[in-house]
Amino acid sequence: MNDQTQLTDHSINQERHTRGGDQTRDRIVEAAYRALLKQGYHQTSMKDIAAEAGVAPGLAHYYFESKEDLLVAVIERACLPLKQEWDAQRRLLGGEAPSPEQALSQALAGFQFAKEEVRRFLDMHRLVFDMFGVGLHNPRIAAAVARFINERREDIALVARAVVAASAVKPASDPEALAAAVWGAMNGIVLQKLMDPDFDSDAAINALSEMAFTLAAVPVPARISEGRE
Repeated sequence: MNDQTQLTDHSINQERHTRGGDQTRDRIVEAAYRALLKQGYHQTSMKDIAAEAGVAPGLAHYYFESKEDLLVAVIERACLPLKQEWDAQRRLLGGEAPSPEQALSQALAGFQFAKEEVRRFLDMHRLVFDMFGVGLHNPRIAAAVARFINERREDIALVARAVVAASAVKPASDPEALAAAVWGAMNGIVLQKLMDPDFDSDAAINALSEMAFTLAAVPVPARISEGRE
């Protein structure tokens, strides 16, 4: 029998309370992320995840009592790199109110980053879309996904507020509504890219930026595709 299947409660407790225990937990989370990307939520069991991580099923269950507990950790881990990128964007928007030119520049930078997001974080979005479906019938998963949604929408609203505040003509819609519309459209673009790798997400984001500036009653700026390689 494989040594991994012979772990006793005592050995599991020892593992959990060592510095290596944190590394094991992280390894299980990373393995779950890989397994979920390959097989999806409904086709992935805790046994599959333990095998992917190279640990005993009992050890995986010790760290995470259920697949739901593990999934919440995976969502948080998967979304962390993107959250850190947007936190950096937030810091750039701190301080005094921007001039109209600065507000436009910040908004354009946000749309440009959205293009990078599609390229760099497509797997994360694949997982999140899978979790949308799971969350419809699972309140705990819904809460984890909702945190991600709310954070992203607030990131966009931060830019929208700067643009609206700098605009001479105020739009009928408030910045939060504009942010919700942009976020919803971005998800549609990402979903199309997931379904069709040849889909031109850059062109769609260019169009979205033009629509967003029009909705915000700001003259449509030069296309953000200018200077693109």
